[in-house]
Amino acid sequence: MKIESNFPYTLNLQFFAEEGGNDNPQGNEGNPDDQQQNNEEKIVLTAEELQRKIDSETDRKLEKALKTARAKWEKEFQEKLEQEKKEAERLAKLSEKERKEEELKKREEELERRLKELERKELKADAIGVLNEKGLPVEFVDLLIAENAEKTLENINLFKEKFDAAVAQKVKEALAGTPPKKNPTPKTITKEQFSQMNYKERVKLYNENPELYKQLIDN
Repeated sequence: MKIESNFPYTLNLQFFAEEGGNDNPQGNEGNPDDQQQNNEEKIVLTAEELQRKIDSETDRKLEKALKTARAKWEKEFQEKLEQEKKEAERLAKLSEKERKEEELKKREEELERRLKELERKELKADAIGVLNEKGLPVEFVDLLIAENAEKTLENINLFKEKFDAAVAQKVKEALAGTPPKKNPTPKTITKEQFSQMNYKERVKLYNENPELYKQLIDN
């Protein structure tokens, strides 16, 4: 923050005091009038002097924050280093056969982890395709993915049932007291176009052509 002014500023010294600091080392002893005067002690600074004070205080707080962060990094590094050291010592005590068996086990675990990750990506891609086909929002895909394709499809079908019921209820509430037009304007919409509609667009379609809306929902 840059201060632009040639006028002097009144500075409260307490602002720059350390947190939890005590300017009166004698505690509550001493003249109360002197204590009040000390607590209200102020000085007058020019804009340039005040700017230097602010810059100095900012630098001090930044340096303190960096020291705290550095201490945390060093602690985490030392903990990791200690874990690696203990692991190396443990492996050194194993026989050649035991070391090979453990390395094989780790490779198998890593392979299994990667396979699961790949399977989940493929399952997610398939689930997104199904959601699009059924005209459902893909934003819920992560909540619908299960341990396999069969269970995921069950979740999607259940979600579609609840979603369609909720949309129908909202449409009913929005159109309460306003029956659909007897002679709606003909309108052709593909399943793909319907799947890309948001809630307001679906309400509008229902209002203009409820028969077409029902056909798209049922398909």
